[in-house]
Amino acid sequence: MLKLVVNHLGKSFHTSHAATILRELELENPVACLLRSAAETQEEETGDGTNFVVLLAGALLDNAEKLLRSGLPMVHIRAGYQMACKEALRLLPGLTCHVLKNPGDVEEARWALQAVVGSKVFGYQALLSKLLAKACALVLPPDRTAFSPDLIRLCKIPGGGVADSCVLEGVVVCTEAEGVFRRVERARIAAYCCSFGPSGLEAKNTITFQSAAELKGYGGGEEQWLEQRVLAIAKAGVNLVVVGGQVDARALFYANRCRLMVVRLASRSELQRLCKAVGATLLLSMAPPSPEEIGHCRRVYMSEIGSTSVVVFSQDGATCPLATIVLRGATADMLQCLEEALRDGISVFNALCSDTRLLPGAGATEMALSVRLHTLGMYFPGPEHYGILEFAQALKTLPATLAENAGLPVNEVMAKIEMQHQLGAQNAGIRVAAEEAGTVDVAREGLLDPFLVKHRGLALATQVAVTLLGVSNIMVAKKSGGPKPRGEDPNWDKEPDALD
Repeated sequence: MLKLVVNHLGKSFHTSHAATILRELELENPVACLLRSAAETQEEETGDGTNFVVLLAGALLDNAEKLLRSGLPMVHIRAGYQMACKEALRLLPGLTCHVLKNPGDVEEARWALQAVVGSKVFGYQALLSKLLAKACALVLPPDRTAFSPDLIRLCKIPGGGVADSCVLEGVVVCTEAEGVFRRVERARIAAYCCSFGPSGLEAKNTITFQSAAELKGYGGGEEQWLEQRVLAIAKAGVNLVVVGGQVDARALFYANRCRLMVVRLASRSELQRLCKAVGATLLLSMAPPSPEEIGHCRRVYMSEIGSTSVVVFSQDGATCPLATIVLRGATADMLQCLEEALRDGISVFNALCSDTRLLPGAGATEMALSVRLHTLGMYFPGPEHYGILEFAQALKTLPATLAENAGLPVNEVMAKIEMQHQLGAQNAGIRVAAEEAGTVDVAREGLLDPFLVKHRGLALATQVAVTLLGVSNIMVAKKSGGPKPRGEDPNWDKEPDALD
């Protein structure tokens, strides 16, 4: 469900993303901190499944408490959980309902990413998954295992609607051109991480002039040096300069005279990403670049999207190692939700490049594993079968939470979906977009989850629960007590209750 989170800095977040919620909360309980670490690990590895890890680990701990209060030793609970996890991971490949033939195909990738994006921003999954699939297809290398999430950049521009979002082959930067030139065709780009102009002195010095001629020639020499540097850059064939530092007014004057377009980027990461997109080498000093250090771009122009000025580095069909998804939205919270959904989708696409198997979503995978583990636990000899049964019961927490968030009658939905799975329909999931409780064939509807997300989520949640069950004592280091410091209050050493 959507939550309004206010962090310690007073910044508010309107999101349902579990990783964002846990990251912004100030947690002191060591168990809660371990659960947050598990969610962050899942986020870094696969980009999705953080809710899955937190809910499953919490349900396993809750069910273990019931067994402990019933008198079952901790050793048997942990052994039962470990056996159930091992069996679930063994059964998981048999639940695969689809395999991506070509992740670079836009329509096939959109179909696989639709459920991942829709779980964060329901209602826009068709549009956003198509944009994401198109962007991933543009930058997908021949060796798909070499795909990196850093190849796709997200640019948030307020104003307009979500339907106004688009994908551009290249880089979009929210800045303005410094000089009078706003457009360059077939740009030859020189990138500098220093200031565009004379570098300032790092130490204070004193200069003594003997005559007025020396004073007059001091400033003129610097301007002459600056003019020669800018002219040398222009003679090297450069018609666009990108800098990461300050732009000197005199250097900008000579750049306009030499018909150079100047763009300033305040972020070092954006500058490095732009150099990767255009094939330029980042230079440390204001020196003319060699032919190998010059980047190339089909078209660079300044535009205005909404009320935001942007500079677009567009390749227009040429080979480009980077793509930009321009996100539009009415509010900053909406743009934040869209960014979180697409970042998770990019990470999931990265996981699909490694393993193209897909599992049924909408609670179908969890219910299928729960039914089969329950059968195993009923016939397993030994006290470990209690842990296996509770593990199977914990898996039902995921579809039950999904039904509750959708506003459906939980008991009725769970009864229907469990009956379908007991009859052998392993692709039966919860019909979310309906007023009445019902099931749906998720493989036919395209509600799929990546195999790698479920596999690592099951292993991680079980490992967290087993680790916490093995803890005997919790010791927290805090500051020692003692008398309070003397203040202006004459009764500083007395408790408030004593004064009353």
